Amino acid sequence: MRLRLPISVVLTMATATGCAAQPAADLFVDNQHIRVGINLKWGGAITHVSRPGGPNIINSFDLGRQIQQSYYSGPPNYQKEGKRKSPTWATFPWNPIQTGDAFGHGSKVLESRVRGSELYVRTIPMLWPMDNDPGECVMETWITLQPDAPRFRYRARLTNNRSDRTQYPGANQETPAVYVNGPWHRLMTYNGDRPFTDGPLTEIRNDHREPWPWVNFLPTEGWAALVDEANSGIGVCVDRPMEFHGGFSGKRGVGGEKSASTGYMSPVTTEILDHNIVYEYSCTFVVGALDEIRAAAKREAARALPSWRFDRARHGWHYENGRDAGFPPGAQGLSPNPVDPSRPVRLIGPYTFWQAAEVTRVRIQITASRAGNLTLYWRGMPPGAASTKPSEWAAWRRGWWTVERSVTAPVPAGTRRWLNIDLQGYPAYDGPITGLAMDLPQGVSVHAIEAVGKIR
Repeated sequence: MRLRLPISVVLTMATATGCAAQPAADLFVDNQHIRVGINLKWGGAITHVSRPGGPNIINSFDLGRQIQQSYYSGPPNYQKEGKRKSPTWATFPWNPIQTGDAFGHGSKVLESRVRGSELYVRTIPMLWPMDNDPGECVMETWITLQPDAPRFRYRARLTNNRSDRTQYPGANQETPAVYVNGPWHRLMTYNGDRPFTDGPLTEIRNDHREPWPWVNFLPTEGWAALVDEANSGIGVCVDRPMEFHGGFSGKRGVGGEKSASTGYMSPVTTEILDHNIVYEYSCTFVVGALDEIRAAAKREAARALPSWRFDRARHGWHYENGRDAGFPPGAQGLSPNPVDPSRPVRLIGPYTFWQAAEVTRVRIQITASRAGNLTLYWRGMPPGAASTKPSEWAAWRRGWWTVERSVTAPVPAGTRRWLNIDLQGYPAYDGPITGLAMDLPQGVSVHAIEAVGKIR
């Protein structure tokens, strides 16, 4: 993730670029409940969110803050001939962001408009670590105010047109990145195993002293919020559980939009970004009290058990030791070939959440050119501490897929048939489940996956 370094490092860079001289926002959409503004010199990123007459929540210390689109793909150490790269971000991959680059160049806005309660902007983003290197892609953003409450729908689209046609492995994507001012320093969520039962909230703290500044956590109700001491602020809500990153850097409780101190949060998903991909996501922002934010998240949440169809997109499923034919998947679905033929391709799914008692089996629609064996894995809950160190989260990740939490099923040769895997009766299939993965035999295409059961 493109996450801020210690404040002392960022301060030196931002002072050199002169970012503080830029206006906070110059195009607004508002109603009686909320006011949202973007900066057309900074790629149309959101630089202002407030209640009418209230203070601006959004931080714009440098061009890596704001509410903005931010994506990642290979190569791991991106470099373009003839372009300078910041030594501070020397190891960064291809990383287009909506606002601008680390040298202070704003991204170019191609089109912007306000129609009624909706604001739209289309942008050619800059590559964050580079000196004036526009990305070979276009970002579009729709901001739609809700008429009855201080909320807005945020919809984002990335359209790639990269000359580098390599299919790089899946990478974490900020969907979107959110940076707020110092008064909104308390990062709150529900990360327990009984979502939507009014259980106690958790304040996520990044008080660890590891070099990576932010915390990983799994909000099982699909939301997080940065609030002040009065428990009022801004929340971001998604319709399913997702990994979030977040925390606070600097002095808590003070500072405006040009101050270095900032709170950060972002829903994060792992996606393969092909050279020609059209990738979209959406979420809802809520300004108000914690109970209002949580209530909005409950309305937003998808209550059905998860299912995925792979004709138009991968939906967060990605590979370990695999590459497929590219975007869009089409009728062939997910048809990866192993990078190393001596090992199977592992297909890894996005975060989700259900209780084992609610899902009794998983159905996988496959085409197999030859018979083989498929191994299905399931993942449990992450560390539940309010201050999960990055090293602790990494240790949990290393233990995701184990023989104890797996079942192997035979795959017959044939076209478009459903493979039903019964999960009942396995002692390790118990309690909360947060994701699936599978080892695929060679010659298998996956068209769809369904969790089968009943939400209680």
